[in-house]
Amino acid sequence: MQKEGLHLLRFVESSRAFDNNCKLKLALFLSGIKPATYVHLKITDNLHDKHEFERLLRLNGFPFEVSRPKGFEEIVGINGSKVVWRFKGTWHGYDLFQSRKQQAQFHEYVSLIRQRNHRKADVLGGKLYGYPSCCVQAFIKRHDLKKLAKYSYYEFYNMLHDMDRVFPFIAHTPCSAKCRQTILLNANYKALVKKNAPVFFKEYSGRRVHRVNLIIDAENDIGAWKKKDGFDYSVITDKPVEGHYLVVSWLSRKQYERGTVLSATLTLQYDYALVKPGRVVRVIKDLHHERKFSG
Repeated sequence: MQKEGLHLLRFVESSRAFDNNCKLKLALFLSGIKPATYVHLKITDNLHDKHEFERLLRLNGFPFEVSRPKGFEEIVGINGSKVVWRFKGTWHGYDLFQSRKQQAQFHEYVSLIRQRNHRKADVLGGKLYGYPSCCVQAFIKRHDLKKLAKYSYYEFYNMLHDMDRVFPFIAHTPCSAKCRQTILLNANYKALVKKNAPVFFKEYSGRRVHRVNLIIDAENDIGAWKKKDGFDYSVITDKPVEGHYLVVSWLSRKQYERGTVLSATLTLQYDYALVKPGRVVRVIKDLHHERKFSG
């Protein structure tokens, strides 16, 4: 990696503008192994990060496209039955390319999506972002909810959770947990990130354990099953963890009423949270979300 590229990567490692998922994508892109990538940059009191990021991208000769600013919210408290959200800042989306060739392919990809030619778009997108062809074809097949009938509800969501745990350095959904190409990619990506972004690698791979209360919120359901043998919930920490209220996905065999508060052990590593539930602490009746964009 050239000196300018290393400077850009060190900037990304230290910046508060990128979450871990975006730092991982940028580490791989700047290592030259990804033809293109997409990240979002968050701004609160750090507008200078946007200017510096774009300056370093230009210095390194990376073509990029940036979106208009959009607002983002965060949970700031649990007040009785209310999950309180507040406006925290703005974010910009960045499409980054190794060369003008990838940028032209991206424009073709976007055009295909607008034409609703999703199959062709998915194939081109897989090439553009470096996904194995077997995984791209499996992703296309999953668009047909009827083809998910071979899985039960629990089997399908458990498969997705397992893949997040097994392959923490990839961005695509593997065709299976035994996909040879994905296994190789995950190992190669891990080695590259460890070598080129050691500060981020240590932060990303570190295992942290917290004792928390979790609030059962909405259930994830794509509507492919009439009968269920499991429940994939979004759960919210009732207090900040590592500076933020967290919303994580948890797959349970048992059904819970929305608003149920469980004691739990929450293990954070990579971009994944592992939940070990304990006892029911209480039930919050009429749990709902409150959003205000001013004041």
